[in-house]
Amino acid sequence: MHILYIHQHFAIPAGSTGTRSYEFSRRWVKAGNKVTVITGNYDVGGLGLGKALVQRLTIEGVEIIAVGAGYSNKLSFLGRVFAFLCFMIFSVYVGLRVKGVDVIYATSTPLTVGIPAILLKWLKRVPFVFEVRDQWPEIPIEMGILKNKALIKILLWLERTIYHQSAAIVALSPGMADGVRRVLKKQRPVAVVPNSSDTDKFRPDIDGGGRIRRQRGWMEKCVFLHAGAMGKANGLDFVIDAAERLRDNDTIHFVLIGEGGEKNKLKARIESVGLANIEIIDSVPKEQLPGYFAACDVSIVLFADYPILEHNSANKFFDSLSAGKPVLLNYSGWQRDVLESSKAGFGCERCNPDEFTEKLLQLASDEELRSQMGRNARLTAEQKFARDKLAEKVSNILATACQNCTGE
Repeated sequence: MHILYIHQHFAIPAGSTGTRSYEFSRRWVKAGNKVTVITGNYDVGGLGLGKALVQRLTIEGVEIIAVGAGYSNKLSFLGRVFAFLCFMIFSVYVGLRVKGVDVIYATSTPLTVGIPAILLKWLKRVPFVFEVRDQWPEIPIEMGILKNKALIKILLWLERTIYHQSAAIVALSPGMADGVRRVLKKQRPVAVVPNSSDTDKFRPDIDGGGRIRRQRGWMEKCVFLHAGAMGKANGLDFVIDAAERLRDNDTIHFVLIGEGGEKNKLKARIESVGLANIEIIDSVPKEQLPGYFAACDVSIVLFADYPILEHNSANKFFDSLSAGKPVLLNYSGWQRDVLESSKAGFGCERCNPDEFTEKLLQLASDEELRSQMGRNARLTAEQKFARDKLAEKVSNILATACQNCTGE
């Protein structure tokens, strides 16, 4: 089948963000399908795009059409809205020129990718499957980012419309799937396909951890690593609070890797309180990130104090499992269930500093516990979240949509 994949933030390993779409696409091509991706110009996507309005490239058999809708996590709210609108217009324009499409697969965020997907579905008379990576607009509403009542009503209407126009929906966690079903209020296939582990790239046997530890001066430290976005939703002030609590413990060191709108503020706070046990490192290409996971002792995954964020499916969680590292969360939800049922790490009551510090100290003081949890983490990645299995599951959903839906 020919899959038209619409993802505004498509990225490859040369970039410094999640590569789910790339990894799935190249596997579908290898299995004998044709994949055409429509994407924008994401500054951390790694595609190395120029300034042309429409650019075409092929990577591992995946045909990529990049349109001139620049995007950065550092954009203002209005800047993001403009980027979303540009992508909507350009993606319809180029999508109409893609021939022989059998099924459209559109992935959020942003939610607005559903608009060109619906238009192309109608015009090409093919089925459309929607992937929910984050619950929009529920997340920005709960976080207080969206306050305009008229805009909220429009976005909630758009969400319902996209769900109802789809032949099937893929959600990245059980909580997201439940949220979709509450909005739908009628039968639609809703499948849970979480983010997955790159078991070939993130491995416990990677050489390089020792080199990075020597270069960074971590040799005698127990290193707790957070690798990912630094935005409001990530709530990284929480780990600075933990570092302040433990500033007199010279064996524990916190490392934050990434980019985002909160980064400069976090740096300023660390400097203002004079913390030597925490550092921020600029984002690194994903192809270099396995070395940093090899260099850490524990991976920490953090989110701000909003209940809806416990339904997340963060890439760094799955990278941590694949790297064979114990994982410490500052929240509960389905990922805590995964960790504690497999004895691969700990979760906490959401943003509870006492519980988080207690479990952090337990991990820091028990090397054998860390080793056992690391082994369990890798086994969990291989058995439950291997990329090949989950890519095949989505491919089967798309194939079923082709068989069952006329696109009308």
